[in-house]
This record gives sequence, C-alpha cells and structure tokens, in this order.
Amino acid sequence: MFPAITDLKKYVHDYQFLPVSLAMPLKPTEITKLLTYFDRQENFLYLAGGSHSLGNYSYFVIEPTADLKLLNGNLTVTKQQKSITQAVEPHRYLTNLLRHYHQPLIAGMPPFSGGLIGYFSYEYTKYFQQHLQFQQQNPADLQDFGLFLCLKLVAFDHDHDRLLLIENIATADLTQNYQAAAGHLEKLRERLTVILKRPSKLPELTLTQEFSLRFSVAEFAAKVQQAKKHIVQGDIFQLIMSNPQFGRLEGSLLPLLLQLVQDEPAAYHFLMHQGNFNAVAASPETLVTKDKGCLASYPLAGTRKLTGDKLKDQQRIAELLSSKKELAEHNMLVDLGRNDLGQVSRFGSVKVTKHAYLEKFETVVHLASTIKSKTAVDKDLMDILEAVFPAGTLSGAPKLRAMQLIDQLEQLKRGLYGGTFGFLSFSGQMDLAIGIRLLHKTGDIACLHTGAGIVADSYAEDEYQECLNKARSVKQALQRVLERERVNGIIN
Repeated sequence: MFPAITDLKKYVHDYQFLPVSLAMPLKPTEITKLLTYFDRQENFLYLAGGSHSLGNYSYFVIEPTADLKLLNGNLTVTKQQKSITQAVEPHRYLTNLLRHYHQPLIAGMPPFSGGLIGYFSYEYTKYFQQHLQFQQQNPADLQDFGLFLCLKLVAFDHDHDRLLLIENIATADLTQNYQAAAGHLEKLRERLTVILKRPSKLPELTLTQEFSLRFSVAEFAAKVQQAKKHIVQGDIFQLIMSNPQFGRLEGSLLPLLLQLVQDEPAAYHFLMHQGNFNAVAASPETLVTKDKGCLASYPLAGTRKLTGDKLKDQQRIAELLSSKKELAEHNMLVDLGRNDLGQVSRFGSVKVTKHAYLEKFETVVHLASTIKSKTAVDKDLMDILEAVFPAGTLSGAPKLRAMQLIDQLEQLKRGLYGGTFGFLSFSGQMDLAIGIRLLHKTGDIACLHTGAGIVADSYAEDEYQECLNKARSVKQALQRVLERERVNGIIN
C-alpha cells in the first residue's frame, strides 16, 4: 500500500479524506482486455491523456460513488441504484462537494486520485451567464452535465506499466480505514488478475441507419449569410456554426474508441457510459489544465485537410501558414483565450509562450498556440472552468453574443460538442479537453457533431466542407469498424 500509514498521519488534522493505492503490473496491450470487460457496465468511464495532459496516466472509473446528472437546474444524484432529484445552483454544489473531500497533492499519486470526472455540456454556460438562456430543441434529452463522483478508481501508469488501484479513506479512524482499504484493494487486484487471464471478445457495433447532415448546403449557406450580416454590423467578429450528422447505431462504442486510438493519436481519448447515454471522443484540444498553481490552454484555430500525399500536404501546410484569414482568426481566438485565463490568473502572469505552430493529426493539420499563467489565490476549480468555458474556438468572439446567435441559428442542443470532458480532482488539479472529434448516442440515436468558424470573408461552401473534413477522422474510424464487423459476419 502507498503511501505508508506513517506518512499519512501528518495530514490527519487538516484533511477529512486521503487517497491510498495498491499497485499491480499491467502490459499496455492488456488495457483492451480491461476495457472489454468493464464496457458492459451501465456506468463506466475511461479517460486517457496525451501530450498536453497532466502526467502519463489513463483512468478507469469502474465503481463510481455517485452518478450526477444536471438538466435545467435539476440535479439527479444516484447512489446504489437510489436516485434523488433536487433543484441546485451547480457551481455552489460542486464546489462544496470538492471542498468536502479536499486532499493534499501527494507525491507519487496520479494527478487524479479522486474527484469529479465526466463532461459539461456546451449549454452548462447558462448557469453562470445571466444573459444566455438557450431556446433549443433537445430531442435526445442531453444533460447539462454528466459526472461521476469517484472515491475509488483505477489508474494506469504508462511510465511504469502498472495499475494503481486507488481508494479514498476517511481520516477520522485512519488505522482502521487504512486496513479496510488494503483488504478492498487486494480483492480488486485478485478480481482484475482473473479478468486478465480470461479470453475476451470485442463487443459489436452495428449501423442501422446511415448518417445524414442536419443542414443541406443551401440551408447552411443561408445561416452563414445571417452570421456574416451580424459580422458586418459589428455584433461579432467570428461565430462557430455547426452542422451535426445523425444516424442510428446499436451496440458498444468501444470498438470505435479503439479504432480512433489506432488511427488518430490525440491529446485525449474518452469513453463514457452513463445510463443510456454513451460517448466516445479523440479530442486534440485542451480547454484548460491546472497543475499545482499553473494554468495552461492550447487553442487550435486554422485547419487544412491532409490527403496522405506528401507533396500536396506540404502545399496545404504552406497555404495554411501563409493564410492571412486563418492567422487573423487564430490570433483573435488566442486573444480571447488570454482574456479568459486572465480572469482567474495573477495579474501580469498570462503569457503566450508559443504562437501559431503546427499541430498535425492523421487527417487534418491545425494552427496551435500555448497560453500559460499563474492561478489567482482566490480562485477555485469551478471559477477556472467557468472563466474559460466554452472555448472561443467552439463559440466565437465576442463569446457571449456569438453564443446568443448560435442559439438562434442552430436551434438544437449541442450537448458534449463544444463542451468539455475530463476531471476536477480533490487535490485541486484539473485537466479538461474540448468536446470535439466525438460521437455520442442516446439509446441507438447517434450524433457526430462538427462545426466551422465563420468570419467576414468566409465562403459558405468552404465552411460546409470544413464541417465534413472535421468529421472525417471519426467517420473513417467508424467505417473501418463496420467493415470489420461485416467481414467477421461473413467469415462466421
């Protein structure tokens, strides 16, 4: 067990809860076996970080302490299959929850050793922006947030090829609780050892209705013209207009996640089941991280599709780097990101440490920048989230007016698209990705959501195509999964 009980005793007077862990070896190739086993659970979450995330860990939530869902101000908390719904002010509720379980950042433990993990929808903004009241349709009953409260979790340490089985224990009777946790974690280790020895088979995913776009080219072009009219009038400088695709899928999204991991190495990979809601994402973009007292964000704005042809791709990259339109759009959103971080940072600490560099992925290349700052001493995790949320790269500038216009133009709840997923830890760390490169489904109704940035000199047809380009990586991964299912069906 780590830490030793003697090392924990110094924290007893200042904290009500502390994390402990038990390690077991795991090969990276065995992660799929664990995912396949736990994917059958009604509530399950997997989060893997990449280049910009905190620490080299992946997280499995297999026994959430509580399931939290917020919709229109009503919070439903489910524990041990019993649910209570009540009206809440979510900022205060979540802040109090994190404070109740507040713990020190212990060296040797993962950045997330307990806390809140899951997603906040794009529409969560209405709870802290008084002038923003969405009027959209919500046929899929998408929540304003979907979170798990985690006192127990499993973390994979990629640097040392080991699983850390983690439990948070009360300090009121430290010795007894430490011994009890040792017993619980040993039983979990034995259970996982048995699971890893069993043969496993990936679950199936079946397309039962082809995906189709919400807006036709003509409909999208008309909305782009409306957005540009507001730009000319000076209401906004930019607006991100989205065009979701809807289809029907039956089965598990795990095969799609694994295909995305193979095809599209990204900053974040995410899989979540919460009741009949399922989501998968391979997001390249960080919303915000907090590592001790340091904040960081990495805005992506400016995109070109990659073809796989080296010469053509070099030409497209050169075109991206020399495009005044793309650079102006990028700079606008970097400035917005600086201003957002500035609300929760020490005066004068916000810096653009790297500007307009290339971030390449399998199917697209982006312009990226890095913004860093020092956290203001009086700001907590919910303050930080609400200062930067949603990302300007998924809303526009000025952000509030752009979002009001998006509501009028799109008239449909975005949900996880343009929202964020990741964790807020009991130890004050946070790591949140932007909700893009994703697919979610409620029951069998699936949505693949992408958008494009509209500025004064945008061409509607180009922006329509950009929505398709951004959907390409998820669509291709899905096609590969479905083709493999078809071939396996023929063979069997």
